[in-house]
Amino acid sequence: MLFLKPYQFIMLFMAVGAFASNDISLNGNDWRLQQAQFVYQSGEQLSLPTYNDSNWLPAKVPGTVLEPYINAGFFPDPFFADNMNAIPDAFFSGNDFWYRKNITSITFKKNKRYFIEFKGINWKSDIYFNGKLVGSIEGAFQRASFEISGLLNPNGQNALAVLVHHIENWQPGKGKLTKKYLGAPTTNGDVSGLDSPAFLAASGWNWLPIVRGRNTGIWNDVTLTECENVSVKDPWISSELNLPDTTKAALTVRTSLKNHSDKVVTGTLKIEFDKVSLVYPITLNPGELKPIELLPTKFKELTIRNPKLWWPNGYGDQNLYKAKISFIQNNTVSDLQEFNFGIRKITSEVKNNILFLYCNGVRILVRGGNWGLPEAMLRCDSEGYDLRVRLHKEANFNMIRNWVGQTGHDHFYQACDKYGILIWDDFWLANPVDGPTPKDTTMFMNNVRDKIKWVRKHPSVALYCGRNEGLPPAELDAAMKEATKLLDGTRLYLSESADGVVTGLGPYDLRPIPWYFENRGQTFHSELGIIAFPEVESMKRMLPENKLWPINDMWAIHDYQWGRSEKFTKTIESRFGIPTDVADYSRRAQLLNYESAKAMFECLQSNQGSGVLLWMSQAAWPSMICQLYDHYFEYTASYFAVKKACRPIHVLFDPRNNEIRLANNTADALKKVKVKAILCDKNGNKISEQEGIIACNSGTAKTCFKLISYENKEIHFLKLEAKINDKEILDNFYWLENKESNCLDLNTIPEAEISIQNEIISDGETVVVNVNLENNTPNVSLLNKLKVKNNKGESVLPVFFSDNYISLLPGEKRSIRLNFDKKSSGSAYLLVEGWNHDPRLQKLFDN
Repeated sequence: MLFLKPYQFIMLFMAVGAFASNDISLNGNDWRLQQAQFVYQSGEQLSLPTYNDSNWLPAKVPGTVLEPYINAGFFPDPFFADNMNAIPDAFFSGNDFWYRKNITSITFKKNKRYFIEFKGINWKSDIYFNGKLVGSIEGAFQRASFEISGLLNPNGQNALAVLVHHIENWQPGKGKLTKKYLGAPTTNGDVSGLDSPAFLAASGWNWLPIVRGRNTGIWNDVTLTECENVSVKDPWISSELNLPDTTKAALTVRTSLKNHSDKVVTGTLKIEFDKVSLVYPITLNPGELKPIELLPTKFKELTIRNPKLWWPNGYGDQNLYKAKISFIQNNTVSDLQEFNFGIRKITSEVKNNILFLYCNGVRILVRGGNWGLPEAMLRCDSEGYDLRVRLHKEANFNMIRNWVGQTGHDHFYQACDKYGILIWDDFWLANPVDGPTPKDTTMFMNNVRDKIKWVRKHPSVALYCGRNEGLPPAELDAAMKEATKLLDGTRLYLSESADGVVTGLGPYDLRPIPWYFENRGQTFHSELGIIAFPEVESMKRMLPENKLWPINDMWAIHDYQWGRSEKFTKTIESRFGIPTDVADYSRRAQLLNYESAKAMFECLQSNQGSGVLLWMSQAAWPSMICQLYDHYFEYTASYFAVKKACRPIHVLFDPRNNEIRLANNTADALKKVKVKAILCDKNGNKISEQEGIIACNSGTAKTCFKLISYENKEIHFLKLEAKINDKEILDNFYWLENKESNCLDLNTIPEAEISIQNEIISDGETVVVNVNLENNTPNVSLLNKLKVKNNKGESVLPVFFSDNYISLLPGEKRSIRLNFDKKSSGSAYLLVEGWNHDPRLQKLFDN
């Protein structure tokens, strides 16, 4: 095989493909970092194996330039108190940084070609290897591959240096609020939009501070790959179903093959998955990059009988096939790419100017949330993505919106494939009010095309969207639409997120419960605001003790926002009573969290619109707004309200006409469902019990009966049950406001002690506990929340609960299943807190 001499070296810039079986990860903690103004040597000198970087900081890749300084103790935890604002912004955001890594423990084979591949560097970068500049990358979401075969040192001493350039428009623009305080106006985004594609959210939003460094760094994976003369690029397999028939699927295989040599290469492309094995002879000219398309009309092997379909969460299993696509030359595998794919067909329909989505012919009631950033400093690995997406699956969600494209790790897409979470996938254009149009549209579109090439293989990707809350410039809009058509062609492209066949723009403050039923749940709504104030444990983790109470500017630092948060507090005070301290504030807030979050999705269930996406479903940092669970994975009551309201089959109370309704979002009709409603007064006395039997077709909601009229001088409690197939019982619970439109009577309901029994079902690596709760009093036991604590009284997190924030009628029993990682707990205790009983603590086990 002919290798290039160092002086003959030719830089090769290629799109990176799927994960290859011969990838060698260059991720890890053995990188070094230095700010560029303290480096006086050239990139050629820095990338020599003999360069001494001992005075540089240890760094982790993937990561950002801020993280090594935090880890080294130069600055305290930026997520605590006001520490982020104490970090010098210009040092991190207004300077370039050098990364460096010695590569010494890898044995290179003489008959192989080697490439350094980058999955993402923010913002622009220059790449040096063994004393030579091998290429540059532009845009935070652009992948790149550089051949280093001719530069390798045979003695095994090799070095890589990367100069990472900061965004040009890092300085806050006119009117940008750089530090939040009580009563301050909201200033989302900034002039950094000019530099997109970049991490625009890091410029600061109402849910995130200005992140020092703006997440500059090698934020995604770096790998060393090897191949023979030919490499396989961006393979994917699309599927077609002749609906409504799902017994046969027609698959199309697409990839590109690159001949890296200066000679003609003849070989075979091999496709393998399940029981299919298909070979296709191919000849490549010197240096040729050839797109390949294998159609089912020409290859009968690509017609699959009785395929195992991939479904969104709640509609069926997430069946995935493992594909292997390789190029074979002279009976030797030149390159092999492996990836998972799903057989499914996503279609759309516009009815009354409302977009509806279907999967495999079944209408999908879209329930989900927006992600701003997976984590404010991008410190999220494969386990972190799996956890976060699993939490969405457990909440009965089926969609995440990748807002402004700020999540770019393949681990996220893999987790969504695994858990059946559809992805609404944005490109990197914020609301025009929050950031200007990028000035380098060529760079922007290069990043767009590259993103399409690697995300299109994922069955979870449902649609692309050009801009958040506004039309892209006509030229960019047309280019993105054309790119999605040419490079994918199987998915819908929306120009913007909040107009046309979709709606959006909140509201972001909370509204009265009936308002949601009257005004939401009828369209495909991309952003519906939620507050979801955290539990007191998280407040104590994010704020110093002297700033916990009363409400002060430190709350504003953690997103207690002018307008919506102030209204939230006033609603707590008028509806549930005036808090006396931070613990009491959080305690009362959970009532508002629960009832408001549940209404946001019950209005969708009742109205049977197209979909609702919360703004937002998870927190990128310790925040007081826009979340279901917080940054520490402590739940709010909103999470379990949503988990209940988003069930595939759901029984609910619609306050518009005081109706008890049943919603069926499964693929099958329900024939005989027994529905019961029990109404009690504030003291737990039963006022009425109503029953009815109802049938409900797929994709519909139907009224069972009207709630009996009652005198509402005081609050009342409503318990609903739906019994399916004479066995499965779905429950729901409401506190109904009094005639003064408040729930202040909850402060005077009688105490209701409950009995608690726990049983350890499994105490292996994952502890599984069954908890039985019983209300032995004649009173209602309201909003019982279960938590797991260690022997220091700290929360064990995360814990997965089958249900939580549970209310019990007199004499009622409930069984709750929970599980958590044993390694995270040591000794473990079960804490049960309720609105109208004292906290109860039980030991689970000693470790």
